[in-house]
Amino acid sequence: MDFIKKYKWFIISGIVALAIIILLTFVFIKNKKVNVEDDVKVEFSGYNGSGYAHISDKSLEKITNKLLAQALRQADFKNKDVIEMIEKGNTDDLDSEKFTKEEQDQLLKAGKILESFDLDIDKEDKLSNGDKIKVTLKIKKNMSKEYQLKAKEFTKEFKVSGLKNPKSLDAKSLFEGLNPTFTGLNGSGQLHLLYKDAPESIKKLSLSSFEFTVPNNGKLKNGDKIKLEVPEEVVKQINDSESTNFKGNTTYELEVKDLKDINKLENVSALLEDNTKLINDRFKSSSYSKSSTEQIGQYFKTSNNLDSEYGFGSSDSDNTSEKISPVRDIEDTRVTLITAVKVTETSKYSDPEVKYAYSGYSNYLLEGNRLTKDDTTREIDELNSEEDLEEFNNTLDSNGFIAL
Repeated sequence: MDFIKKYKWFIISGIVALAIIILLTFVFIKNKKVNVEDDVKVEFSGYNGSGYAHISDKSLEKITNKLLAQALRQADFKNKDVIEMIEKGNTDDLDSEKFTKEEQDQLLKAGKILESFDLDIDKEDKLSNGDKIKVTLKIKKNMSKEYQLKAKEFTKEFKVSGLKNPKSLDAKSLFEGLNPTFTGLNGSGQLHLLYKDAPESIKKLSLSSFEFTVPNNGKLKNGDKIKLEVPEEVVKQINDSESTNFKGNTTYELEVKDLKDINKLENVSALLEDNTKLINDRFKSSSYSKSSTEQIGQYFKTSNNLDSEYGFGSSDSDNTSEKISPVRDIEDTRVTLITAVKVTETSKYSDPEVKYAYSGYSNYLLEGNRLTKDDTTREIDELNSEEDLEEFNNTLDSNGFIAL
């Protein structure tokens, strides 16, 4: 007893000090702010000059779980096992419907508390390597303290890196990437631009809706030099695509090549003989009149479309255009081959009559170094013959025919 009396005040002082320490520890723990600054990880994507920044999914999940656990503590959520599972990211097995009514109310309050913070990136797009961005966590001050999340505010700076450089294009690389291909025959060639096997950077541009001008297209011959221009709207499309940018010349010169000469095709002579047979059958003499024919020329035309049975006599100007758009594939080359003649018809009872006509076949298929027939090849007997040679020649020209 003497010992207690002697040290009573020391014991009381110790108990009071311990109580104060416990109280301060409790208050500190209760008021401690969670710090997620070190958990913030930013990822960069896209291309240099047009890059994007976002907080990584894994980082955002970790931050969200920590802040939710803090909000639950502030809402007096007592189930420490649940809080621990959330902090560790083991939320797949949690089912809020199994919580007690009190826990569900506390969960709702925690959700309200979570509405009191903002986590923002000051610049998320149009980024270049070397740029600096800031991630900021702020607590809203316009809410009651009861619903203010106890989290440490911070501003963290990141340097942009790892953005890929966009592919630079000029007229040469663009047109060569579109695999310029000539079809037809020498003197009737036309240019096609193909995106099927183009580099991925060009495929992504979706240029099939744009038009490029090809001077004299449909009448090209080997050795011709054609100047191609990249339209302004295509340049804009390239620069707006982020993965590419346009630099350098907007014009590109291309030499026409690889067109076959119709006179050197293996079977063209035999096919012209077929034309002669058609003409002889068409203009036979009879007991009432005599017909004689004089060949005035042989002509051809090419197309990547079939000539329709009823539309042959119309102008073919829309079949081949100086405005072309990139396509995936090219249709087979079709050839029409005709022989033009001067026809003189005489009879006992009238003066000689002169007219001009042509016959032949349309829709031959150009295969290798030959013209072949298929089920679309058909005879042509042009009924609307002309009495005037100049008008006849104009008809041939307007239908796109070229002399052999």
